[in-house]
Formats: sequence, C-alpha cells, structure tokens
Amino acid sequence: MAEHDPHTLPPRPAHPRRLPWIVWVAVGLGLAAAGLAASSWWTTPAPPPPPAVDSDDETDEPVVVQNPGYLGPQACAPCHPQRAAEFSSTTHFRACRRPTDGPMPAGFAPGMGRYPTRDPDLRFEMTQVGGEFFQTAVQATPAGDRRATARIDLVYGANKADEVFFTWRGDSLSELMTVWVHPWNRWAHTSYDRHGGGDFTRTTTPRCLECHNTWFEHVPGSVNRYRPDTLILGVSCERCHGPGRDHADFHRAHPGARPGHAVVNPGRLPRDRLMEVCTQCHGNVTKYRDRPFSYRPGELLETYYRTAVTKHPEEDHVANQGKYLRQSKCFQKSDTLTCVSCHDPHRPHAPGAVAAKACLTCHQPAACTDRPRLPAAVRDDCVACHMPQRVWMNVHFHTADDQYVPPIRRYQHRIGIHPTARSEVLLAWHRTQSGDGSRAAADRLAGELAGHWLAEAETCRREYRFLAAIGAAREALRLDPPPAAREKALAALRTAIGTQAKLDADLVEALREANARRAGPAADILERILTVKPDLAVAHSKLGTLYAQGGQTDRAVEHLAAVARHDPDNASGLAMLGWLAYLEDRPADAADAYRRAEQIEPFDAKINYHWGLSLIKLGRWPDAATRFRRALTIDPGHAGGYQGLSHALREDGHADEAVQYGRRAARLTEFQQPDVLVTLAEAYAGAGRAAEAGAVAAKALDLDSAQPGGPALTPQMRRRMEDRRGADGLAPRR
Repeated sequence: MAEHDPHTLPPRPAHPRRLPWIVWVAVGLGLAAAGLAASSWWTTPAPPPPPAVDSDDETDEPVVVQNPGYLGPQACAPCHPQRAAEFSSTTHFRACRRPTDGPMPAGFAPGMGRYPTRDPDLRFEMTQVGGEFFQTAVQATPAGDRRATARIDLVYGANKADEVFFTWRGDSLSELMTVWVHPWNRWAHTSYDRHGGGDFTRTTTPRCLECHNTWFEHVPGSVNRYRPDTLILGVSCERCHGPGRDHADFHRAHPGARPGHAVVNPGRLPRDRLMEVCTQCHGNVTKYRDRPFSYRPGELLETYYRTAVTKHPEEDHVANQGKYLRQSKCFQKSDTLTCVSCHDPHRPHAPGAVAAKACLTCHQPAACTDRPRLPAAVRDDCVACHMPQRVWMNVHFHTADDQYVPPIRRYQHRIGIHPTARSEVLLAWHRTQSGDGSRAAADRLAGELAGHWLAEAETCRREYRFLAAIGAAREALRLDPPPAAREKALAALRTAIGTQAKLDADLVEALREANARRAGPAADILERILTVKPDLAVAHSKLGTLYAQGGQTDRAVEHLAAVARHDPDNASGLAMLGWLAYLEDRPADAADAYRRAEQIEPFDAKINYHWGLSLIKLGRWPDAATRFRRALTIDPGHAGGYQGLSHALREDGHADEAVQYGRRAARLTEFQQPDVLVTLAEAYAGAGRAAEAGAVAAKALDLDSAQPGGPALTPQMRRRMEDRRGADGLAPRR
C-alpha cells in the first residue's frame, strides 16, 4: 500500500455537478461552500451502499428512483366511487394541476393580463392562446424591450387564496414570478432580481413539489431535474394511505377479501403517527434525511425529515399548524384531539361549525365564562375567540402599488385564550348593529385593538422582526380604526416596509458585487445590513465567506460562528468553519464542524464529502468511507465522493474495491482530471496491477503538464507517478 499523501485528494470535489450551498455563500471559494438538504447521522441507520459500480465500458446513466407503486386517484375510483368523487372537490386534490384541468384565473381574460410592477422598466403579460397559457416578462433596456415568454405547464392553488404557475424547461421545473391572488382579484408577484438575467423564474425544489403532489421521479443528486411524465398531480388518496398498487392487485385477485390490504388507514394509527401524516406538509418539515417520497404513512416522520426550528411565525416555511396545535392545552390534555377532529380530509373544509362541534366533545357551553356577556349571535363561535385568524407573514407577495402583502389570514392553531380575539368578535357584531351605542362601542374597540397592534408592531421592530412589524401594522389598518390610529398605523407600515425592502435590495446588491469579485463593496453592504438587522444569518454567512476569502480569518470566524446562533437551521456557517479548519490543517476541528453541520443538513452530499476529507486527514479510513458512501447515496454522480471512497478503501486494505470506485471517479470526469487519475493509479498499484497503474500515471502526468497555469500536482505526487510509470517499464521523463 502506498504511503498516505494528504494531497492525493485535493480539497474540492472533482466533478462538474455541484450541489449548491445557500445562494449567499456560493461565490469565490467554490467548494468552500457546503450545500443544503436533509437526513441525519445520529437518528438514521448506517447509510446504504452507493449505486453499484459498472464495468469499464458501461456508460453512466442518471440514477432515477422508481415508482414504488403509486397509481393515482383514478385507480381508487372503481371501488371507492363516492369517496373519490367527494375528495375530487377538495383543495388537496387540486393542490397541483395542469391548466386544462380546471378553470384558470380571471386574469387571463382579455384586458386583464397586463401587469405593471413597481419597477417602471418591468411588466408582465399573461395570455391565452387556444388551450395554452403564457407569462411574458417585458423588460425595458437601452436596446429596446427584452421579452421572455414561458408556457404555464402546472398550477398550484385551488381558487381559494393564490395560484402560482410553473413552466417546464426540459426536465427542470421553474416557478414563474407572477401570482394570481383571488381575495384581491388581481395579479401580484414574488421577489425577483431585475438584474438577474431577465429569466424571472426560480428553481422548484423537490420538497416544494412533494407537498403538492402524490408522486414524481426526481433525479438523485440534482437540484431540479425530474421526469415530467411520472408526476401524479395533486395530494390524492395515496399521500395519506400509501402506494396503492399492491392493494389494488390484491383486491382484484380477491374481490371478497376484507378491505384494507396493503394500505394504511390513518384513522387507526397512534395519535402521533396520524398527526404526522398531516405534518409532513403542514409543518416545518423541510429538510430531508432520505430521498423525496421515501416516507410512508404510519412510519416515524423524523426518520425521513428533519423539522426546521423557527422562533417566530413569520419564519415558518408553511402555516405550521401541527406545531401550534401541539402547544395547546386542549391537545396536551386530550388523548384524541388531532387534525381530523376538525378537518375531514375527504371533504371540502367547513371551518367554524365542524371545529365548534369538536370543542363540544370536551367542553360544555356553560363552561365558557364569557358566554353570558356575549351577544347571543356569537356565543357559540368557539373558533373566532379561541383560534382567531391572524396575518402570517411567512407568505407574502408584491403588487404594483404595495409590498409584502399577505394573501390571506390564517387560523391560529394554538387553541387558547386570546383577549384581542374576543374584542374582535364584539367589534364585528357591533358593526352589524344600528344605534349610537353600538357605533360608540365599535369605535372604542377599533381604537383599542389598533393600539394593541401598533404596540406589537413597535415591539417587533425593536426585535428586528420587520416582516412581523408589517403584519402587525396591517392588522391595525384592517380594523378601520379612528383617524389618529390609522395615521399611526400607516406610518408604522411605511417604516417597516421601507426597512425590509432596503434590506432585501441590499442583500441582492451584495451578492451581485461578490459575484463580480468586488469583495470590498460587497462586504461594506453586508456590514451596513447588519447594523440594521444584526441577526440576519445569511448576511453573516456571506460576510464571513468574503472575509475568509480575503484572508481575514478572525473576522470570518466571528461572522460564521454567528450564523447558526441566529438561525439554527442554517448550516453554512459551520460548513465554512469546517473548511477553514481543514485548510489550516486542523482536521479534528474540521470533522467536528462538519458533524454539527450535518446535524442541521443531514442529506447534503458536500457536507458529507468534506467531512470525509477531514476524516482522511485523521487517518480514520472506515469513518471516511462511511461519509463518502453517504455522499454518493445522496448524489450518485458525485465524482469526488467516488474518488474519496477509493482513497479510503485503499488505505483500509480494500484494494479491489478501491479500483472500482477510482474507475468510476475517472469515468465521471472523462479521464481528464489529473488528481482523480492519481487516485486511480494508486488504487491499481495497491491492487498489484502495475501495468494499469503505470498507464494511468503517465496520463495523469501528461494532463498535469498541460495545465494552463502549470502543473497542479504536488512534487511528491508527481514523483510517485513517475515511479508508477517507471515500474511499468516506461522511462521516466527528465
């Protein structure tokens, strides 16, 4: 076995496809970025082996996960016609559809499709041509209008709140910027960078698709590659009951058998497992531990996902109803309260009446001490008092004349005593009554409630929660308060919007400067951002990266250490700290940083790859091999993972396996990367295959000598390759 050379594996993955870190840290250091995704070393079993290594003459095809038996709702209808028919009218069923599968918004009608944004140089045009629908971005430039047209292929939404549109580009799915908001009956848009190339789209992640559909085939290791013909659209029967193929086959063969074979009835699950069927999408379950669609109803959800940790509602990735319901005393003191106590998943949702009926299973009307003091018309409205609707700023859009506007108000699922809710119920009732007494009471209540929300807005502002401050100011304005309170609310709203808009614009500008390799201006902008919002993790992450790139290690560490402190779900700071430790030859510190980063992002190939590199420096060959195998499970096309695995296996005495994985790394890099060929040559030598080792070593030396910037291999590596070539009878070059 060759003597270990820490430089045999260069500190970067040797493959053209790289999983992204966060966008703010994707500049300058290349593989210093660590990537984001999901799974976990401390709760999941040992990672499965990577895909089998093919023979030398076999081409590498993308690995595609096969459908485990999802059939689609049409397979359920023959035996369950009534259930299938009623379910087809639910918002779950219509969570994702083709434009031809239902009515499109009124905004596509003639005269309704022109949408000017707040940017005077940008407008959108939405059109229908025959049965197809299109979004065209029109951007004014010095050379004239630049138009970018995209066909709308998929639609999220169900004619209730907002509808979002998507376009296929080959096997990649992109989200378009324009949104139709039903409560406003108008167009809006999501955030965009007007200098971002005129595309006006953003990547559609697997987790996004997974919560709006029953099944799709995603190309492992890719950020946004799918097989469009495999999608089973909408959240239909099998998302809650499991894949139906075995169930359908069995009952066709055994028509008289007892119902329920090979599927799950969530209503018969333990309460926690039943809740998780809903929480997989109605909770902050955003980070994978395994591949998309690996979870099956009835299994422990945390085996397949890591739940994001958020401090405030505006940080939630979805409405996160499951989290707040679990915080309720009603939930904690009950053995039976679950999501389906109030929501029948098979029928359209009927908010108040069903929930009030569920309340009465534990509470008698007389138990409400406020009941005698409430008007008879509202005494039984349990939901309005105990689950009030509120602005949840985690979802918001921009319109031509406003910014950061939430499309709907969501129910507070933390069931409890909410004093302002009682006041709002009374306010709404008084406004339905005539008479001076009710008008005076309404004015008083509106003023009091507006004062409450203005105080909330100020508290949020002081805590740097500017989105929450926007939401609180909007709540105050919604109440139509007296003129003085209205002016204060408008001022608070303008201030909060101005601050948030400037932060967002500055962050985009900082990224642009960094991409242009203007580190100084980028750092200045980021420092200014942090004076306004000191807890902005992405700004700390990017600033720390820039300082590291510039050799200011102490300042870099200060900001990188702040990332996870301000955002426990952002692994980028730890990953960069690990990389700095690796470069400074502190492999133990590097391995520890990557271990902690992987706890946050447990399904990330880059984090596992860099962790493996650190373990190689420590001589922990089996542990390094485990990390590289994990990286390859996540991304089967990760050439650096195969290279690292080959190295670890060779050092651990598994020479033949090392050759196999070294060959795979070389094939994925088309035998054109010298450091990968060095690894393969060492593997051949370790396996006693001198002829192959010599031939590969010669090619590595030739390629390295032809590098534009001069040889990149270390002198030690070149000498060893000369020896390998000489051992094969080839004269060393002088």
